[in-house]
Formats: sequence, C-alpha cells, structure tokens
Amino acid sequence: MKQKTHTGSFTVMGKTQPEKDETMVFWLGDNNVRTDQEGAKTSTILKSDKKLLYMIDHNKMQYSEMPLDFDKMFEEAAGAQAAEDPEKAEAMKKMPGFMKNMMKGVMGNMSAKVTETGETKKIGSWNCRKYLVEMDMGMAGKSNAETWATEDLKIDYTKAFTAANAMMASMPGFEKIVQEMKKIKGVVVLQTSTITMMGADVTSTTELIEATEKAAPAGNYDVPAGYKKVKGMGK
Repeated sequence: MKQKTHTGSFTVMGKTQPEKDETMVFWLGDNNVRTDQEGAKTSTILKSDKKLLYMIDHNKMQYSEMPLDFDKMFEEAAGAQAAEDPEKAEAMKKMPGFMKNMMKGVMGNMSAKVTETGETKKIGSWNCRKYLVEMDMGMAGKSNAETWATEDLKIDYTKAFTAANAMMASMPGFEKIVQEMKKIKGVVVLQTSTITMMGADVTSTTELIEATEKAAPAGNYDVPAGYKKVKGMGK
C-alpha cells in the first residue's frame, strides 16, 4: 500500500512548523510489515512473530533493533549498562515491574472511540463507509478524525496500524486501542484528522493512492547486507 499524508503548518511555543508532505509505502506479509518513508530514505521492519522492530537508515547504512517486549527492553538496557556501572545495572533490572505499572496508569488514560455513521460514498474506485474516530493519547494530545474505509480490498489493516504505532505497541493497554480500531471495517482510504497538542491544532490528511497484491522483492523483510548495527539511530 502507498499512502500520502499532508500535514498543515502549525505553531507550538512560538515556533512555526511548515506544512509538509510525506509518502509511506507499506508491505504487509504473513508475520512481517515493512514501512518505507520515501524521500527520507528510512525504513522500519516489524517482525511480529519475533516481537522485534528494526529501524533502518539507508543514508548511513545502519540500523537499530528494538524488542517489542517491555521486560526485554529493560533487560537489554541493564545488560548494556552492566559493563559501565554494575550498581546501576542491578537497579535497572528491578525497573520493568515498576515501569509496567506506571505505563498501565498512563495507557489506562488513553482511549479510542470509533463510531460508524452509515454514510457511504465512492472514493476513486473504492466503495467506502464513513467513521468518526476520537482518540485521547494522554501527553501526546487528543485527535478527532473523519475516516473513510473500504472493504473492497482484502488487506489486514490492523497490521499496518500496529506497524505505524510500533513504538507504542509493546506498552500495556495498547491492545484495547487496537481492538477499538478494528471496528473500522476494511482499509482506510481517506482520513482527515485534527490533533490538539500543547495548545496547537495540527490538521493532516492521509489518502491511499495505491494498493496492489504482488510478490515482495527478495530480502524485503531483512536488514540489507553490510549495514552496521548501532544502539540507537543517529548514534
């Protein structure tokens, strides 16, 4: 699938962000999802069966690996810390339980509400149905969206939604948001949303411009050979 998103200009804390256009390409496999951001030359590969997310920078020919398992994230962080500061590493080993409980509190306040309107129309060659989506993402702000989705395409859109929000997917409570989003039947073709955060309203429009079923290129769901593994992108 290929999606195009236009985000309007907005001002936060006196600083104005210009409008921008982004094109994302999603490849949805059985246990894999690859997302390419055109122009930026970055990719993410989600391996759901291994609960791993790879973040790839093609310009620098490097990648970082992130486990989508809250406990494992802290275990790896503690392991990396052990060589430098054994006492701090020991303290970090005790963090998962505490952090998980804290995140449950944070995610517990996050919510999504999907309302089917019954309104229908044709967008391009796809027969679509209109939904209203309200989301409260806590510190990330609140959003309201008008969403048009089609059942003409036989695609598991939940995979694409999870991949797009992979950084949050490991957090306790995210599953309830995914379950609510499943009320949108089919694939999102057009969505106009307004996010309110830090006193600013950010409006964006996302449209599906291509959806085809074809064999993925060889190695599509693997990190390219010769790329260097780093602890975090940009380091």
